[in-house]
Amino acid sequence: MKAILYKNLANAVVLARVALIFAVMALLTAPSLVARICGLVLLAVAALLDWFDGYVAGKLGISSTVGGLLDTLGDRITENILFIFFAYQHIVPFYVPVFFVTRSFMADFIRTLSFSKGLSTFEINTSPFGAFFVSSRPSRVLYLVMKLAIFFAAGLILVIWPLNIMGRPSPVSTVNLLHDWVNLLSALTVTFSSLRFIGLLYDSRVMLKEEFLK
Repeated sequence: MKAILYKNLANAVVLARVALIFAVMALLTAPSLVARICGLVLLAVAALLDWFDGYVAGKLGISSTVGGLLDTLGDRITENILFIFFAYQHIVPFYVPVFFVTRSFMADFIRTLSFSKGLSTFEINTSPFGAFFVSSRPSRVLYLVMKLAIFFAAGLILVIWPLNIMGRPSPVSTVNLLHDWVNLLSALTVTFSSLRFIGLLYDSRVMLKEEFLK
């Protein structure tokens, strides 16, 4: 039993990260300022866990194919739910969750095919373009930072905007500045994500051709 728990420690971190996102949404929409601040803090914890699960898997030598797939699934759930949530709050433009949900289904379809051929997540990216925009560490870190910046800016809007219901002046200028930042960063992130998907599509063109022309 202990061996099973040990082998699935990183997977447990992924599941905890997903569970935290639901707590984040509940807290960010609570009437209490303290609760909303706690929601923003938990969002930071969830972001930290996104790094920590990979660190645990590598440090303990418990990396596995299932773990890698579960980590990707956790990423998809958390980012898509957050984009939908913030779009519902009229903070993130509606096109953003539509794009990311559609892109995630298409990208995961391609990755599922590559897994069926024994290729890991980034082994399919063999072209210079795909290797740089999709599988390189700088690209992946930048992509993650861009999404986190959107989530934190959007979460901060939810923290400070309802202050006017407590008899205090609403920080309209700050909210508008944050909103402009979210809109700009959303457009940049969608553009960057599109480049990453083009790289994935280009590198998988031979595999897709073989599959559809069998």
